[in-house]
Amino acid sequence: MRKIVLVFTAIVLTVSGFAQKTADIGIWGGSSAYWGDIKEAPPMQTFNLNMGAFFRYNFNARVALRTMFLTGSISSEGVVEDIPFSFKKNVQDISVMMEVNYLKYILGNKKTPFTPYILGGLGVTYFPYAFDPAVFLLINPDYPVPDPAEESVIGLTVPFGFGIKFSIGERFGIGAECQMRKLFSDKLDNADDPLSFEVDNADGVPVTVKYTDFLHNNDWPGYVGIHLTYKIFLEKKACPAYDRKYW
Repeated sequence: MRKIVLVFTAIVLTVSGFAQKTADIGIWGGSSAYWGDIKEAPPMQTFNLNMGAFFRYNFNARVALRTMFLTGSISSEGVVEDIPFSFKKNVQDISVMMEVNYLKYILGNKKTPFTPYILGGLGVTYFPYAFDPAVFLLINPDYPVPDPAEESVIGLTVPFGFGIKFSIGERFGIGAECQMRKLFSDKLDNADDPLSFEVDNADGVPVTVKYTDFLHNNDWPGYVGIHLTYKIFLEKKACPAYDRKYW
């Protein structure tokens, strides 16, 4: 957890070091969602509190760079191969995304009161993983049971989403957004695609569980929430040319 916070802080300081005019800092709050190996589970069956913060540097009225940190729980309850299955765990997420406005938008400018936007980029997700042999035996009673395992997983993600944001004063703005993550790991739900095996070709006996490969996994975490932003000037005075240049 400390390492993640340090990385997030370093990214923010690096980005702000190159900034020239304005940027936004914000806080984020909402719930998580999940799509994966667990079936018959609504994406948002329960409210899972997630909170975070972000730094957004505005290149112009259309394009910005956002560095974001989220932390909270993700859970789901349903079935895997008709066997009841559930999980709940704390997840930390760091992402760097480009944010593209549909309309020209400068926070606090009356000429640009709101805009829809899209965002996308790269990130990493950190979460604990636990493999339960008892659950594996219920799903696959005819196969050898692997040993139990516990570890911490850092998975690469491709975050993307959309939202809408509004100015509510000279310095403050609010917004609502939905984000998804393509997670390059199948261990978020602890299911690990239990029907895939590495087989001994000599006698055809499955000997170890073979996790789904790097590209074809079934775990997609998501987030839905609202954010409050505050406009900061990265120079002593705001530059009037900033507003005029992008009209």
